[in-house]
Amino acid sequence: MGCDRAAVGLGKPNSAGVEQSGVSAGSTRVLRKILSTARRRGILGLFAAVMGKLSRRGISHCELYFRTLNGKRGLEIGGPSAAFKEGGILPVYPIVAHLDGCNFSSTTVWEGQIEAGLTYEYHKGSGKGFQLICEAGRLDRIESESYDFVLASHVLEHIANPIKAMSEWLRVLKSDGTLVLVLPHKEATFDHRRPVTTMAHLLEDFEKNTDETDLSHLPEILELHDLSLDPEVPDQSSFRNRCLKNYENRCLHHHVFDTDLGVAIFNHFNLQILSVDPVLPINIFIMGKKVPSLQALDNCRFLDEHAEWRLRSPFMSDRR
Repeated sequence: MGCDRAAVGLGKPNSAGVEQSGVSAGSTRVLRKILSTARRRGILGLFAAVMGKLSRRGISHCELYFRTLNGKRGLEIGGPSAAFKEGGILPVYPIVAHLDGCNFSSTTVWEGQIEAGLTYEYHKGSGKGFQLICEAGRLDRIESESYDFVLASHVLEHIANPIKAMSEWLRVLKSDGTLVLVLPHKEATFDHRRPVTTMAHLLEDFEKNTDETDLSHLPEILELHDLSLDPEVPDQSSFRNRCLKNYENRCLHHHVFDTDLGVAIFNHFNLQILSVDPVLPINIFIMGKKVPSLQALDNCRFLDEHAEWRLRSPFMSDRR
């Protein structure tokens, strides 16, 4: 199960009810779902899906996320995201006061056609937020310090210049505002053969002002991408064609993340880290607070080689 908001005093999640149709019918539905997943995603994909169901309780500090975001106004980059929906790993949509959205195009692989304006529907029980159509690293239409929080789930890996993008996200975040970032851990994705990107490389992309037309990582991706874990492309030729059209579809993973790199990015931006939660099947949840420039940070317990999140991490490469 996902995090229980009722357990931390933030209301009881809605329930649509469960049809009591007998063990046999229920078992048949489960079996059909398992077989369907196996056909679409293969054995490794099926394993990842099962582990994801079993690990929804993996965010050990979910109550901290809820209390931090409850009743606040925010911006989501690249959403809506399954992780934040009712029944998701971290279902914060129902408890926020308002949420706007930002997507790079009016047509995306994930959402299909979208329209700018008051069309951002993140939760059926809430009013619609404002949908912006703009690059994640160019939020020119948004005034500085406009939002209490920023959410970005499985977005940063699709951005050619992550440092530039995060600089913009933090610009529109209020002082003492919160950033919640969800990254894919390389160990459990089709990036598992690729090396983790270094912080130095991310800073170099920023200094060079790398833009979204960049395909400098393409040779490595074509050589090391594990197609067996990418059900959206049937063969190498199709995958290559998709990569070459990345400016239009943004499917490419420019950079490769593990939990250490995620923590290092937060520390680089002088964010006070509040929680680090590696969660199966592929997720790294990190929450941090934007603090005044003169306020001292204390991220040592997250940077330390004996950090508590390492002991909890389901990813072997996190455990030093």
